[in-house]
Amino acid sequence: MNEQQEFRFADGDPIQVGMQTDDPLLADIAAAWALPVGKRVRVQLKASENLTLLEGRLDLAAAPEVPFDPRQPLSLRVSGYVFSSRSITAWSTLA
Repeated sequence: MNEQQEFRFADGDPIQVGMQTDDPLLADIAAAWALPVGKRVRVQLKASENLTLLEGRLDLAAAPEVPFDPRQPLSLRVSGYVFSSRSITAWSTLA
C-alpha cells in the first residue's frame, strides 16, 4: 500500500499559521497600541482575570476596526488565553 506523503489542494507555498512578525499591518497595530504584538512577552494582568501572569507570544485574538483607535480595547492572546488590552497592568519582552 502506498503512503500519502502530502495532500495539497493547490500549488504554492505551504500555509503558515499565525501572523508573521514582519507584517506591516501587525507593526502598525503594535505601534498604535504601544504593545509588542508578535513578540515573546511576559504579561501581568489585572487580578480580576482568571490568569494574572502569562508568558509566550503576544498575538491578536481579533483584528481591530479600521481606522485604528488605541482608545478602544484590543483583543489579544498569549498561550491560548484571550484577554483585553485593558486587562494588562505590566509587560516585558522576553529573549
